[in-house]
Amino acid sequence: MEQRIKIANLKPYSLEVYGPGGADDMIWKIDSDDPFTPMNRGDRMLLLDVPGARPDEAHEITAIEHLIWTAGPQVRYVTRIYTRPAEPLG
Repeated sequence: MEQRIKIANLKPYSLEVYGPGGADDMIWKIDSDDPFTPMNRGDRMLLLDVPGARPDEAHEITAIEHLIWTAGPQVRYVTRIYTRPAEPLG
């Protein structure tokens, strides 16, 4: 059975995290009704909610992309974070 996305059910904010392989290396994606905390190149992230995540594995942000697109009356804000492996800071 074909499953279609219902525009009315989309949350307005998405955060996508990619590994060193770029757009073909998605690590995690989460949708939210609220904006995400601003991030910068060089920041380190511990993705503890990702399946198989380890507290000793960090990701350093190397690039950030912001996309804005409309689907009918709705506007979606997508932030793509590109990372590389890094040592945790603490």
